[in-house]
Amino acid sequence: MSCRGLLLTCGSLLFFSVSLAAADEPPTLPQFTNWVTAVAFSPLDGTLASVGGQTLLYRPGDVKLWNPVDGKLKLSLDGHGSTVWAVAFSPDGKMMATAAYDGTVKVWDMPEGKPRHELKKHKHWARALDFTPDNKFLVSGSEDTTAIVWDVDSGHDVKTIQAHAGPVYGVAISPDGKTLATAGGDKLAKLWDLEKGTETAKLEGHQDAVWTVAFRKDGSLLATAGADRDVRLWSPDGKPQGTLSGHKDWVTSVAFSPTDGNLLASGSQDHTVKLWDVEGKKESLTLPALKSSVWGLAFSADGKLLAIGSHSDSIKLWDVAEKKDRFPPAAAPAPAK
Repeated sequence: MSCRGLLLTCGSLLFFSVSLAAADEPPTLPQFTNWVTAVAFSPLDGTLASVGGQTLLYRPGDVKLWNPVDGKLKLSLDGHGSTVWAVAFSPDGKMMATAAYDGTVKVWDMPEGKPRHELKKHKHWARALDFTPDNKFLVSGSEDTTAIVWDVDSGHDVKTIQAHAGPVYGVAISPDGKTLATAGGDKLAKLWDLEKGTETAKLEGHQDAVWTVAFRKDGSLLATAGADRDVRLWSPDGKPQGTLSGHKDWVTSVAFSPTDGNLLASGSQDHTVKLWDVEGKKESLTLPALKSSVWGLAFSADGKLLAIGSHSDSIKLWDVAEKKDRFPPAAAPAPAK
């Protein structure tokens, strides 16, 4: 299954390079207008990473690193020849991985942004990434129906899992590193023994493609969501624990707060982000509507900020406690009298 309204093309690879913003003054988050498909916070220094691009045409993809305090651009990492669809930091913050439409996965040494590996095995769009808790392995998911386990020290693939009968849209590794969860275009989420690469459970119930999957920090709960507009909750052994309904279009992303396991965020193509009370299985708050589809969500390590990536609103930073945008748009000038 492919996204509605998108031109599906791929581009040629560019050589790795790291460059500062071209302007004398780095652009800020409110000024950035490119499409943002995924976001992540560094656990090392709190840097916000955003990935995406202008379109899915033959243009280089974006990998941007931002200071979430003042909203200024810190670095642009060049090297992807097409739109970038996934980003993940290693738990120690010393590495970052990005994955693109052309199937290429790149691993960067952080915080300098130096290229470590270019991983090429996927035969189609690379859509999802996650590191193991011990920082030794990276899992990537692709529209070629596979999830690949990579050794991040050597850059070699160590295991290929034929995960779904359709695209693999999401991957997540349990906090103990033993279980891999995958979300697929075949209306299923699945659980896998990561070491053995064997399936341990099918999570059945979604009525359309499953786009995203996330573990709660303590590993006691799993959330999935997708094109049927529902967010579903599961126990770590794959048993249903409830359904959160309210979105009016595809749900593209979910994220648990790392400090409040009862707080779950979901982002949708209906232009909204919802915050959910997991234990009460009810909506707590719907953030002010964006101008376009939401594609990526990430909480900061301290749980105080929620980063939101979207099609035309670029990146928003929501202050969870204050319930307000950290960088609100400038107020429109008063009409002339």
